[in-house]
Amino acid sequence: MSDQSDFLVEIQTEELPPKALLRLGKAFHAEIEERLRKAELKFTDSTFFATPRRLAVLVNNLTAKQNDAIVERKGPAIESAFDKEGKPTQACVGFARSCGTTPEQLITIKNPSGSWVGFQQKVTGKHVQELLPVIVQQALMALPIPKRMRWGNFSTEFVRPVHSVIMLFGDDIIHAEILGCQSGRKTRGHRFLSKGWIEIKNPKDYAAKLKKGFVLADFMQRKEKIRKAAYAINPQVNIQEDLLDEVTGLVEWPVAICGHFDEKFLEVPQEALISAMQDHQRYFPVMDKNDRLLPQFVTISNIESTDEKQVIAGNERVLRARLADAAFFFEKDKKQTLESRIPVLKNIVFQAKLGTMYEKAQRLSHLAEYIAKKIGANSDEAKQLGLLAKTDLTTELVGEFPELQGIAGYYYAHLVDGISKEIAKALLEQYRPRFANDNLPQTSLGKALAIADRIDTLIGVFGINQQPTGDKDPFGLRRAAIGVLRILIEGKHNLDLRDVLQFALTHYSIQLENHNVIEDVLNFILERLKPIYQEQGIASDVLAAVAALNITIPYDIHCRIQAVQSFKSLSEAESLSIANKRVSNIIAKYENEIALQDIDEKLFELDAERILAAKLKEQQSAAMTLSKAAKYQELLSQLAHLREPVDNFFDQVLVMTEDKSRRENRILLLKKLRELFLHVADIALLQ
Repeated sequence: MSDQSDFLVEIQTEELPPKALLRLGKAFHAEIEERLRKAELKFTDSTFFATPRRLAVLVNNLTAKQNDAIVERKGPAIESAFDKEGKPTQACVGFARSCGTTPEQLITIKNPSGSWVGFQQKVTGKHVQELLPVIVQQALMALPIPKRMRWGNFSTEFVRPVHSVIMLFGDDIIHAEILGCQSGRKTRGHRFLSKGWIEIKNPKDYAAKLKKGFVLADFMQRKEKIRKAAYAINPQVNIQEDLLDEVTGLVEWPVAICGHFDEKFLEVPQEALISAMQDHQRYFPVMDKNDRLLPQFVTISNIESTDEKQVIAGNERVLRARLADAAFFFEKDKKQTLESRIPVLKNIVFQAKLGTMYEKAQRLSHLAEYIAKKIGANSDEAKQLGLLAKTDLTTELVGEFPELQGIAGYYYAHLVDGISKEIAKALLEQYRPRFANDNLPQTSLGKALAIADRIDTLIGVFGINQQPTGDKDPFGLRRAAIGVLRILIEGKHNLDLRDVLQFALTHYSIQLENHNVIEDVLNFILERLKPIYQEQGIASDVLAAVAALNITIPYDIHCRIQAVQSFKSLSEAESLSIANKRVSNIIAKYENEIALQDIDEKLFELDAERILAAKLKEQQSAAMTLSKAAKYQELLSQLAHLREPVDNFFDQVLVMTEDKSRRENRILLLKKLRELFLHVADIALLQ
């Protein structure tokens, strides 16, 4: 066996969950790489393969064994290891015994901190034949699989039943039992197009051999082939990346097919038709240049058919049934207004302890009205929309297509209740953002409704002590909190969260168990700011400097963070931050009450005091004005000019002088300095 060879591991299974396939493939790859590095096995590069029936990793030029290593153990200090006569003590003998040797064989280890007895031992590096089975087993156990399954009479667990395992190092099989299978060099190709086992003689042959068996093993190559094939068959196809990933996880040998449906279905809201295509059938819709749905679709087959027309007809027949359902439900729902559906919400439970959707609608109405007034939206319209917000849950269209919640409400509000499209749009926007980087509500009413919905849920769920724990967040409260922050910050709305939470709590008719619910929810929401700003490269000390002021207006917090981040890049920042630390410590340690109310210029002894006092006086009125206008960046830029007088003050003035009057006068001067910076943040916390 050579010093370096390629390594291949493949786990061949029953059909893997398509939505999770890419994540599983990447995770398997990452886990293998990490464990190879920890084992100090070098390689040049690696790649992963993932198809509906396999996960595989190919590692190029992997070393055949670990390097030999010298392991050094440090024992007791020299003075403890030998007595006055130079004989080994019990501590020394015990250490030698634990190393499998005698005191005479021990060495002396020296460094600037002292001297110890020690032992060196050469450890022979292990071979990949011994290491790789363990590495693969550990990598498989670490995969993000929410629920593992068993099969047959085996106690083995994996995401799906396993049929075979390949483990090759160069031309040689690495023999091991993995997930109940003995490793070998054989796999299977396409379930229908390929016959019998495929033998892999060398890892480099893997992808080519599988291609002959009608399997495109590389996930990303297969994904791009689907994309190109879909555009080639219909250039107007609309491809969503999430759906493309899922379709890539469904097929091993993709073939694009274009079908049609009856134009009469275009009378149904296009979101319902697209939902039927994408979410139910995994078809790609076709749109015109104005993003209007055309009566066509593209689907990806997993097989090359000898009669493509029959395949197209079968897909059209299945889709026709789904579209007919959507059309039927849409027409039936239009016979009843959303307003008349409000009482029906009494039959839908929001949460067992928090009552029905009817009660939630009442709270939303009040809360949306309150928020609308604060952000400049029409409060009467917000009040009405709050009552209607959840009524589309009672429609048959949403019952069949839950993903149309909000969208259905928008159409029915306009078509049946006669509400203008601009106002009805808020019903659609109340669920935005639904995920990271999703679009935000664009209308003021949509923002008011979206914030109200999330705040009501946060207060209620925290109120019954059902806060998220670990990875568990069944009510999506983390997403809800981030949604509130994004709407307020990106919308530049100075809404005080504490006031909104307090108002929301007063409209809960039941007594909530958690009496500290306002503070708990407030802290939970504001804690979500950390990951948001850390993704933008803003350091934690900047966040801490602003958080120290306990502000509860997210947009105001955002403005301060931007200002402090900009200030931190100034040459004066470090010196002024250190000065603020000194001031903070002096004030904190001075326990006596200061009798002076104002700075007394007569008590100044040195020019450094007079100059600093004059500069502070100059800055004070401007600081107040800029602070009220939230021009924090401009304010800190001006305060940066205080660096020289502050440095001179600390260089020349003894603050804690024995003269009480002068001492307190100087402390009062420093308080004024600190108060100026606290208009923006506590820059003493900057690192």
